[in-house]
Amino acid sequence: MSKKFSLTCISDIALGKDLRGKVEIVGKKAGMTVLNPVSFFLAGVSILFLVAFQINESVSLTWFFLSEAIAFLLIPLLARQGFEKAAKMLLIAYADIGIVILSAVFGGDAMIQAFFIPAMGLSILMFDNTQVYLRNIGILLSILSYFILDYIIFERISMSESGFSLVRWAVLTGSFVTSWLIFNTFSQFKESAEQQTLELLQKEQELNQELSKKQDKLETYINQLEVATEELAKSTKAKSEFLATMSHEIRTPMNAILGMTHLLKQDSPRKDQVEPINILDFSGRTLLSLIDDVLDFSKIEAGKIEFENIEFELNKLISVIMESFKATASNKGIELKNEIEEGIPNVLIGDPARLTQILNNLVSNALKFTEEGQVKVEVSTVGDYDDAVRLKFSIMDTGIGIEEERVDSIFESFTQASQNTKRLFGGTGLGLTISKQLAELQGGNISVESEEGEGSTFMIELTFDKATSTTEVEEHTKKEADTHTITGLKVLLAEDNVVNQKVMIRFLERWNIEMEVVNNGEEALEALKESNFDVILMDLQMPKMDGYEASEQIRKLDDPYKRNTPIIALTAAALKEVRERVYAAGMNDFVTKPFNPVDLEQKLFNYADR
Repeated sequence: MSKKFSLTCISDIALGKDLRGKVEIVGKKAGMTVLNPVSFFLAGVSILFLVAFQINESVSLTWFFLSEAIAFLLIPLLARQGFEKAAKMLLIAYADIGIVILSAVFGGDAMIQAFFIPAMGLSILMFDNTQVYLRNIGILLSILSYFILDYIIFERISMSESGFSLVRWAVLTGSFVTSWLIFNTFSQFKESAEQQTLELLQKEQELNQELSKKQDKLETYINQLEVATEELAKSTKAKSEFLATMSHEIRTPMNAILGMTHLLKQDSPRKDQVEPINILDFSGRTLLSLIDDVLDFSKIEAGKIEFENIEFELNKLISVIMESFKATASNKGIELKNEIEEGIPNVLIGDPARLTQILNNLVSNALKFTEEGQVKVEVSTVGDYDDAVRLKFSIMDTGIGIEEERVDSIFESFTQASQNTKRLFGGTGLGLTISKQLAELQGGNISVESEEGEGSTFMIELTFDKATSTTEVEEHTKKEADTHTITGLKVLLAEDNVVNQKVMIRFLERWNIEMEVVNNGEEALEALKESNFDVILMDLQMPKMDGYEASEQIRKLDDPYKRNTPIIALTAAALKEVRERVYAAGMNDFVTKPFNPVDLEQKLFNYADR
């Protein structure tokens, strides 16, 4: 609030001096705010005139202004003693008398009588609307003083008696009426402004209090949100750790189940054994697919899904997918075929693992919901650019189809084509959701055309970069053609799970590979110190010394041959963090459990020649 001196203090009154500090309330003490400074000011003016008339040797006027100065100095003291109204009336009376005396001394030319207007204003400023009668008395005193002054001035003017009376009464009447109306109107306006100011300031206080309460609530909500966010982060971390642990724990025995099933299928089983082995293989792969779906769905929700950008052969990828579903299709009597449009580059750059996952989901669904007829995979070109190509993968089946009203909802989480689908065919209902999200996250899309009872066609569009060089792929192809490349390879297997040891031994023996088995990282390190190996298959989670530490120790050996021995990690945790840690520990590659025999054989091919 402004602290500047104001003669009339109108600004302080209008704004409600010290209202926010609750020192003064508008209207109640406003008159005192005017009385004090005006009294002291008029006392100072009286002293100035006292000095002037003393010098001029005017004894009567000197004593008059001395008495005026003393009166103006005593008026505030009188008001403080509780005689506030009397003090205000005395201030107005002494001001009016002073104006009359000065006007009489200096005459009409000095226009001293003009000060009667602010004298009337004092009455309005010092008396509020509850003291209207005192205000009017104060104004009346100023007007009466003006009448007295009028006689003094006008008697000095030479006019006829009738003309003098007419002018005098006209001027006085007009002055009285005008002054009365002006000052009363101003008084009402002032009081209204005071009241509105008071109301506004009260509202401001109420709004400030309400704002303060809301700020307190907001701070409380923010604190609660921070706590909830922290709890959510802990919950998310716990969920991720739980899924990773469950994935590892389930994948480890699944490695043995699928591995042994694969070996049994290659051992020329009897006719009565074929069906149970196929059922075992199908059930194992279905269970593994469900685990992968839940894990991928969790990673996509958490925004942790990432994509590779590596070279791969399209023909080989499609061939592997067809081969993996060949037995399932044969058992159901369904024709499984594929067609790749001519002119499509064979070597592309993208994420072959995610493309395989999408196609596996769709081909698996097609076979699941088809009892007769065929399932066909077609690959065609949508757009061919200088350094990229956009392909459309169409998976067509002659199965049960999808109800028209449910076509738009089948890509939603945990949703299947009909209410009976889950009961009849099983599944989590996540496969299509994950496929759609994986396609869209790579800048592609997925759509479906279906007619109930006539089959379905799922179409995926994805863009891949064209490979600039096919040398490495051609070398791999050439090496794969030589099936004797890994014959005689000497492999060190570090695996603590006895069942998985037996599964791995059976596979390696079939490939004519010489091998040594150890139970932990310490034993692997000692075995390598005593003998040379072409490749090390290293499990990651083992007692005494895990695969990470063992690999780090191997990379520190003095013997350069032993130090540079290729290490392939065997992991049941299919997470990006695990892969990064594998490479950081000095390992060359990894195979995910349950391992695909073709994939493992390919890895051994890659590191057979050093």
